[in-house]
Amino acid sequence: MKNTYWLFFLFVGFISIQPIIDMLTTYMVLNMDSGLSIGVVIRFLYMIFAGVLLLVFAKQSKWARYSIIYLIAFALFLGLNIYLNHQWKDPYYIGQEIKFFNKVVYMNVTLLGMIVMFSHYRSSVDVKRILSKNLLTASLIISIVFIGTMLTGTALESYQYNKIGFKGWFYAANELGATIAILLPLTLLLALDKVRSFSKAYYWIPFILLAVSSIMLGTKVGLGAVILSLVVATVVLFAKLFTNKRSLIKANLVISILLLIVTGATTPISPAYKNTYTHIDMLEAKKEKTEKEKPEKKEKEKPAKKKKQKESNLDDKDIQNLILSSREQFLAHHKEEYAKAPIARKMIGMGFSGDYTKQLPPKMIEMDFYDLFFSLGIIGFLLWVLPLLVVGLTVLVRLFKDPSQLLDESFMMYSTAIVLALGIAFVAGHVFTAPAVTIYFAAAAAYLFVIHFKQRQA
Repeated sequence: MKNTYWLFFLFVGFISIQPIIDMLTTYMVLNMDSGLSIGVVIRFLYMIFAGVLLLVFAKQSKWARYSIIYLIAFALFLGLNIYLNHQWKDPYYIGQEIKFFNKVVYMNVTLLGMIVMFSHYRSSVDVKRILSKNLLTASLIISIVFIGTMLTGTALESYQYNKIGFKGWFYAANELGATIAILLPLTLLLALDKVRSFSKAYYWIPFILLAVSSIMLGTKVGLGAVILSLVVATVVLFAKLFTNKRSLIKANLVISILLLIVTGATTPISPAYKNTYTHIDMLEAKKEKTEKEKPEKKEKEKPAKKKKQKESNLDDKDIQNLILSSREQFLAHHKEEYAKAPIARKMIGMGFSGDYTKQLPPKMIEMDFYDLFFSLGIIGFLLWVLPLLVVGLTVLVRLFKDPSQLLDESFMMYSTAIVLALGIAFVAGHVFTAPAVTIYFAAAAAYLFVIHFKQRQA
């Protein structure tokens, strides 16, 4: 197809305006009484646009044809899930069910759309440069808004009670944290690509700004993403000291080590660190209150035993609560529901949030893989995860054939972004059930699948 470059630039350019859409959504949620935000509408239209592009390129691309067949099969399954759960569940909030499945399918449509678009235009445009430019734009918008709102005292707080943290003019702290975590290694890649001497050290500024935003968000995810990104970069750069490119990476290595030291030194005064100890204090206070409410035993405990109990560490259950922030409680509830469900529901899924009631309204676990498994069932989850498996296995096979990729900054930073996304999805959620985050993951995965190895061969 000739003269269709605008389709590619429009499709990829949508990435750069994600933070703007998120801020508009925040304004609508806080100031307008509407159940449908501008973010939902625009991102739904983008998903439709991606689906239309698959149809447009179907004649030329086998990937587009396979994608269409796959999406039709997945859509039919979702229709079956909605129909059967409408019979099984009472009450059944069809609006919320459809809204949830719209979020669920977003990753699949955007990932397949990215793969087809990157594959079609990789020989005629510099996909890596254009993608990097749009990712950097999104990163800078987030950083500038975040730090600007903190300096002006207009930033929204990440937490309502006890804990500290800020989220700029963005509404959902969890989604913002996941977004920043994915963008951090991709923004760091700019410095690794551009800096060859200390005179070009200013290319690290976008990463530093985003890292500050990530840390001030106050979440463990934000701090962990900064540390992991710097550790991966430092290890790769250190390993390259033993190659013939060592003179080109010395400046980056020194800067990455310095930033890692600064991050470690400031961690004890970071919001995430303080929030962790606030959480520990809350758990200990809860345990003390529970102990006091227990009926006194006939035999008084010896003083030494009391002292030992007072000094004892948190138990495994408390550690799990500290890591998962009470998600384990909702997980246990959904596991119990799933265990009691008939085999048909185990296979087809229990729909959005399982069997909610009017007294217990829909509540997700907020651990994406569990939420998706329970909602979609065995068949649906396998359908949903299929594109991820194809992309992941293909990349792993290529890495096995060419282990030198482990010293390639581009491969390692994009891989770090994907690993962070998968890890956050498993532990904290808000990745594969949040279109605002999913698009960044889809872009990173499609790049590794379509562009990175082809560039190496070229």
